[in-house]
Amino acid sequence: MRLRARKKIPAFMLMAIVMMSSAVSPQSVEELDRRAGELYRNKEFTRALGEWLRILEIEPDNENIQKKIEMLYEEKHRKDLAYQKARFHFRLARQEIPTDVQKAKEDSDVAINNFVTAYRIDPTDPDLQAMREEMRRLQDEVRIELAKKRLSEELKQRYIALMEDSAARMKSMEFEKALANYKEVLRFVPNDTAALEGLRNAEMAISNRLKYEKIQLLLAGGIVLFGEKKYKEARNDFEEALALDIKNREAKKYIDRIDELLESNRNMELKRIQAEQFYLSGIENIRNKNFDQAADDFKNALSLIKDYKDVRARLDGLDRLRKEYAEEQRLLRLRNIDREFQNGLLAYSEGRYREALSHLEKTLALDAGNELAKKYIGMVKEAIRDIEEEVVDVDSPYYSIVNPLIISGKQLYDRGNYIESRKRWDEILRLFPKNRVSLEYLLKCELALNPAAFQDFAQKIVEEGKGLLDGGKYAKALTKFELIRSISADYPEINELIAQAKRGTERAAPAGVNQQDIEARYALGMELYQRGGKANIEAALANFRWVVANNPNHARSLIAMNRIESQLRYGGGEAAPERAGLTEKQKELVRTYYYNGINYYTNNNFDRAIEEWRKVLVIDPTHEKARNNIRKSLVLLGR
Repeated sequence: MRLRARKKIPAFMLMAIVMMSSAVSPQSVEELDRRAGELYRNKEFTRALGEWLRILEIEPDNENIQKKIEMLYEEKHRKDLAYQKARFHFRLARQEIPTDVQKAKEDSDVAINNFVTAYRIDPTDPDLQAMREEMRRLQDEVRIELAKKRLSEELKQRYIALMEDSAARMKSMEFEKALANYKEVLRFVPNDTAALEGLRNAEMAISNRLKYEKIQLLLAGGIVLFGEKKYKEARNDFEEALALDIKNREAKKYIDRIDELLESNRNMELKRIQAEQFYLSGIENIRNKNFDQAADDFKNALSLIKDYKDVRARLDGLDRLRKEYAEEQRLLRLRNIDREFQNGLLAYSEGRYREALSHLEKTLALDAGNELAKKYIGMVKEAIRDIEEEVVDVDSPYYSIVNPLIISGKQLYDRGNYIESRKRWDEILRLFPKNRVSLEYLLKCELALNPAAFQDFAQKIVEEGKGLLDGGKYAKALTKFELIRSISADYPEINELIAQAKRGTERAAPAGVNQQDIEARYALGMELYQRGGKANIEAALANFRWVVANNPNHARSLIAMNRIESQLRYGGGEAAPERAGLTEKQKELVRTYYYNGINYYTNNNFDRAIEEWRKVLVIDPTHEKARNNIRKSLVLLGR
């Protein structure tokens, strides 16, 4: 398991470490690292972790320290796994003695090997210290049982007969005879656990009969309660027996079994609670369309309790939900593309260019491959540039220069000072050659000063307008012609030119193509589109393209063409790709550490719970549940 590159330990986690540590004077990173390394070499992992986390508070991007923390967590994880395996196989071996000695030997070996692995990693761990003596006793018991198996058949029968007779003698209170039997067994099976225990009980019965009888009553009562599943009451009896006889194997055996059952029941209830939390979280994530997170939640629930509720069915149904949601999002996106493009075309046709630009840019953001949107964005920007050149408004950085010239030019013109007025307009036109006000007043000045020169200048503007007509730029041409008519209403052919430009803005079908042909092809395209099917839709698109080629301003065909092209680009609703995230090994580690933390938290061991959840955050800093649980634990600890 490796940390994802350059992930920072969350700041709140660092603060928590400082709050949990006793106040110390500031120290250098080198000193803290040296001390942490020494603690690590001495197997004092928790203290080493604290020092390294303090370094990350000072230097959050210190990759070397993050790697050391990762290494430490890896080692602790190996120790925890080995410890859990040792406990599991230890319990199996104890249950298998003496009924299946060979299996007990195998489980004993696995338990001891894992114990040794864990102990070598962290010999100071109190749980491992406590287990050390138990492992030694287990080895002795297995060795004795194996020794029994190696006895000759005659000795085996002798052993069984003596042990059965001893048990009968103890029941009939013939303790001296039982004592003799146990001693006989120990002569040919030295250190036999059952015989040693019987010998000890016989000696106690002889030396202190009252105490012995009280212990037997307690054991008998405890066994009855145990059979009735009254585990807490049974445990009380066995504990009382153990208080009278600290070495009593029967009492210890039942206490261990009761503890295992109680722990198993408690763990099962905890797992049920945790599984329910994951289950509800999964449902909430489905509601919020967070399908990957829902999958994680459901897998977590199943890892706690196999076949919990309807989790497996919900997990299996996630792919369908993903596809349905992807299809919903696809259709929503197509509707938004269609709406934004239509609004953009409408605003453009009505001269609301900035609004048109906003809608068309939204279209392109939704559909990056939309060539029509790109084309119209270029046209809109060109129109905006033309307006900016024709009109210098208050938002222009040149307004403070141009506006005084306009005011002065108008005043001079109104006073009849056409020469000085023309100078103002020339000055503006040097900056903005298409400025509408300047062109208008310059023409007026020319008409007043030199009618012949006006004719030349006006003719030049009219020719520019005709060139725009030929290029299909009817709106620009119309502006040129209307400028001339505003100064000279009887200018030759000006009204015809204006009418031609206006017709062009309304309809732009080239010669040879009439409106009936265009509308027929549009209707055919719509009919094919409504039939559905890939072939029909592609044929419809071809008809709409023909219409647009012959009438670039046919808005309905443009809209239909854009809609189909977007649909073809986005295809059917496929499930969204999975988010990049943790590897399977990292996910498994996160689950393990998170559950460990829950178990510690439920048992009020908040420090250990915090430690486990910190491991989660080192691997996955976005794990909100672990982050929130740490905060709750710190509050409960008064930190």
